[in-house]
Amino acid sequence: MATIQVILRGYPSGGPIDAGEEPIILQFDQDGEYENAWWFIPGFGQDLPAYVLSEIRVDPGQMLTVDIKGPEGFTAGPYKTNWVRCDYPRGKLFSLLQMNAETRTTTGVSVEAGEGKLELGEIKLGG
Repeated sequence: MATIQVILRGYPSGGPIDAGEEPIILQFDQDGEYENAWWFIPGFGQDLPAYVLSEIRVDPGQMLTVDIKGPEGFTAGPYKTNWVRCDYPRGKLFSLLQMNAETRTTTGVSVEAGEGKLELGEIKLGG
């Protein structure tokens, strides 16, 4: 179970939320356009258009699971993350990051759209 803070367009959306055990799902439409995708966050109370989400911050010591579903049966995940960050790194749609304060490293996966399909890339920083 993860306690999260959802940040919409740069502003916190309220207090901490218990995200439960179910994964967060990012669902793309058949065009694979992020502007038409939706985030389904258990415990949040409403589905979110992808373009309004800035971040999902997970309480220290906890992890969140994210599944990505796209066009033509594309699925990726589950990804364990403690920080979902949109528009990071520059030019990417979003990243699913694992921050480790002890080793001062950040790892994870970034996602971008290219030619009607989703492309995943690896992130490794620090250490």
